[in-house]
Amino acid sequence: MRQNKFFAKKVYIVPGSNHRFRTEHDAKFYCQQRGIDFDTVEKYDSTKEYERWLALQQDQRDGKIADLRRQVVYELIPAQIERIYVRDKVVKDWMVENEHFPRQRDAQVYCKNHGLQYASIQLIWFTEPIFKDKVIEKNAVYTADFVYRKDGHLIVEDCKSEITRKEADYVLRRKLMLHVHNIRILET
Repeated sequence: MRQNKFFAKKVYIVPGSNHRFRTEHDAKFYCQQRGIDFDTVEKYDSTKEYERWLALQQDQRDGKIADLRRQVVYELIPAQIERIYVRDKVVKDWMVENEHFPRQRDAQVYCKNHGLQYASIQLIWFTEPIFKDKVIEKNAVYTADFVYRKDGHLIVEDCKSEITRKEADYVLRRKLMLHVHNIRILET
């Protein structure tokens, strides 16, 4: 039986079946035997999270909450991008009477429509720098276990054990959620 670093047992649920799998391997094998796409399998970090999901679904059916969603991603810090020079590109430009055309055919059509000779088309060559965006730091996100509306208020909920609540990474993301999105996370 596989467990994550804080001894929580993962749960894998195959849609359309009543089976709960404890390992990814078992869930993949079940899907493979029945021709089910493994990407449709619901993955839960703990049995506590799975049971909370079932309870929230029941609350939604009873009308206590609305708009229930799971694994909602919030961006905390956008990606840091640097624009870097790649090379120069040689560009052709055709000009007729101070009108610029990217293709020779467009310049010929212009000459034909305005009664001009094709000899009045001038070919101009120039170089254009090409840049590309390079990600120097990926964005930082927080993935909420559950998001729903209760009494008109947005609730962002996360299933945490006492140990994981104190993790430095989670504490920082919780503080950033409050600072950036003005959302306090409900820990269950």
